[in-house]
Amino acid sequence: MINVYFNYPNPHIMIHQSSDCGLIHAHKSAAESRTVRIDLSNLSEELTKFVEEKHKFNSTSEFNDMWLEISLGDLAFEIAVVLFIVAQLGKTYKPFKGMSPSIHC
Repeated sequence: MINVYFNYPNPHIMIHQSSDCGLIHAHKSAAESRTVRIDLSNLSEELTKFVEEKHKFNSTSEFNDMWLEISLGDLAFEIAVVLFIVAQLGKTYKPFKGMSPSIHC
């Protein structure tokens, strides 16, 4: 499982491979309500939401960040899903266009 933090409009995307990472707990309280959980049972549904622009970002505290919890049983697949989501967000939100997520832990 990976945890992924998205921040907008100061764009950065950080992948955490360890759920024990201190940065997860430091950032999570601010974005707790914007946590999207993705697993094999809802993968298609959640990716469709990103394609259809159902997840909004702007500079208000309600929409400036988001956490993804992705549990697909394969790290490479999980990262590929993140890259797909970033590409989708980049079509609508210039700050995300062409971004490469950083891997923290």
